[in-house]
Amino acid sequence: MARATTSGATGAWSLQQWPAAERPEAWRDMICRTHLPWQLDVDPDADPRAGATITERPLDGLTLVDCSAGRCSGRRGRAQIRETDGEYLGVLVVLDGHEHIEQDDRQIVLGRGQALVWSSTRPLRFAVPVGLRKRTLLVPRNRLTGVEQADVDRVTTLSGPASRLLAEHLGAVSAVGDLPAGAAAAAANAALELLAAALPGPGRDGADLPRWEQVRDHIEDNLADPLLRPHHIAAAHAMSLRALYQLFERRGHTVSGYVRARRLARARAELARLGRATTVATTAHRWGFADQAAFSRAFRRQFGCSPNDVRLDRATADAGAAGARPQPAAARRR
Repeated sequence: MARATTSGATGAWSLQQWPAAERPEAWRDMICRTHLPWQLDVDPDADPRAGATITERPLDGLTLVDCSAGRCSGRRGRAQIRETDGEYLGVLVVLDGHEHIEQDDRQIVLGRGQALVWSSTRPLRFAVPVGLRKRTLLVPRNRLTGVEQADVDRVTTLSGPASRLLAEHLGAVSAVGDLPAGAAAAAANAALELLAAALPGPGRDGADLPRWEQVRDHIEDNLADPLLRPHHIAAAHAMSLRALYQLFERRGHTVSGYVRARRLARARAELARLGRATTVATTAHRWGFADQAAFSRAFRRQFGCSPNDVRLDRATADAGAAGARPQPAAARRR
């Protein structure tokens, strides 16, 4: 199932739009449209979702979803994983209430202000015992560079300053509402940077952490330099090439692969922000790619679309009318 994203416009739905008899099916449809495919367990007699609402905000290829709901539960199994078009990470922030999450033998109860990350490629269960308000950021996996799959393969709770900053940033984006393309690109890039910093990846608490942070910051500051190569990075930090390679290997990266991924991420953000005010060739050159064709091939491998699609705002083209009332699945089949 492909996600029905909207380009630049917010979509909002409430179950009060439907007659009571149609609400269970409508709720399933709304959740699957905005949160990827789920198998939901709905209690049609209690109808606790009568006041449930969902607001979906596109954010330069990411999607921010605010949801309020009553008692419900659901799961993503093999069938729902197969139905999902692409791989995503879900950043869940509980705003009010509690949500129970279960994966394998691990059970997590999230309360107000707490957050976690889940992967669309792994089975997952959830339960809302009473009522809930939550915020979810859906991130295409290929947009989060510099993070290994092992870092996000299992459901992972987030804590610490970067996690709090991420939650506050998402709250600010939600409060602002619709954003122009440039601002949306900047907001998406900030969310990605904060998410990468919040994840408790391997080696982040190791003895070499200060050296890693120095090297990483040096790379970020010099991504536009076409001479940013492993031997230059090593020399800048008075370390051998072997030591540099090992520093990255402990984190599941190669030096060149990490630099390329960060350059591509910066180039994508710039193309989305500047749009028609720049060209693909100019952006490629600015971020250290001497060959535009090679840049375009690497860009498509990383993001699944061409640089020009992002520049012309076609990468998140609307698959349906913004704010239109979604139809229950049974109605769509007729």
